[in-house]
Amino acid sequence: MIGRLARIVLSLAAAAGIFLVAGELLARALDVVDRLNGYDRFVFRVGPSVDLPYLLRPGVETTIFGTSVRVNRLGLRGPEVEMRPRSGVQRVVVLGDSVVFGQGVAQDDAFPAELERRLDAANPGAYEVLNGGVPGYDAVAEARLLERLGLALAPEIVVVGTSLNDYDVAPQYSPLGLLIRKELDRRTPDLVDRSEFLTLLRWLAGGLRARVGDKPVVRLPAGDDPGLARLVEQIHLGFYHHPDPAEWERLRAAYGDFARLAGARHLRLLVAIFPEGYQVGRPDPDLTPQRRLLDLCAEVHLQCLDLQPAFAAAGGALFLDVQHPNARGHAVAADAIATVLLGR
Repeated sequence: MIGRLARIVLSLAAAAGIFLVAGELLARALDVVDRLNGYDRFVFRVGPSVDLPYLLRPGVETTIFGTSVRVNRLGLRGPEVEMRPRSGVQRVVVLGDSVVFGQGVAQDDAFPAELERRLDAANPGAYEVLNGGVPGYDAVAEARLLERLGLALAPEIVVVGTSLNDYDVAPQYSPLGLLIRKELDRRTPDLVDRSEFLTLLRWLAGGLRARVGDKPVVRLPAGDDPGLARLVEQIHLGFYHHPDPAEWERLRAAYGDFARLAGARHLRLLVAIFPEGYQVGRPDPDLTPQRRLLDLCAEVHLQCLDLQPAFAAAGGALFLDVQHPNARGHAVAADAIATVLLGR
């Protein structure tokens, strides 16, 4: 009886091994992960810590979600620039996630480029705006990027483009070069992170769980999917109505770091809060996230700009999906931010 049971266990183990090996070979041969990923995994490189888990890879030219992307030698989206600004030029460094980066819009339509044009129109040749947005970043990663790279670029002004999901822990850079969502207390790589097949299975399982209310495993644009857009709305509004203590404390600490770093270097720092699609075009939108973030800015003594009124006043189509502005939305943001920076 024991021998028969042992043979069954060995047979099952062998079958499982064959299944995993075959699955891994097939996943890699068919590039399934890259096809589902939506971006070239080599656009990123590993970062120095779990709080700054990845950076843009210098010199990359690729396509992300259908949009051409160029990363300069400093690791910023945009044209080549020198490490320090030219004499007489005020450098503005803009930090943020995929919204600041300009996911889904051309490089010249992203709001850092739009902001430079508006500042230049008021004072020709006096400003240079650098796009330090990195898709997937949270507020903590943005603060660490300011500390590691932003300050070295010698800005006089820093703009932090805040998305409503900036409380959510940034993905980690896996040994496969993929961005993997991990829980706050489990951010070290595991066996799954080293296997394309197991990663694929985890994504599929995460997609199924997301349909019943769990967090998505990876951040993907909602596009015209009303179900996913509604899920994003529920998750984000739910957080601000009942913040998770650990995630809120990380967000508060990151804002405190912005204030500390700006104060130490005597920089002007402006936090610009981007609305989401469900907060524009409705007669009575839920603006709890903005109220909480404005209170947080006041608590740590940061200048903060709520962009929702500007988007609401502009009206019309302003978003590619529930989280990402289209080119017109980026222009609206740039107008509002330029007005504040110019003191109008």
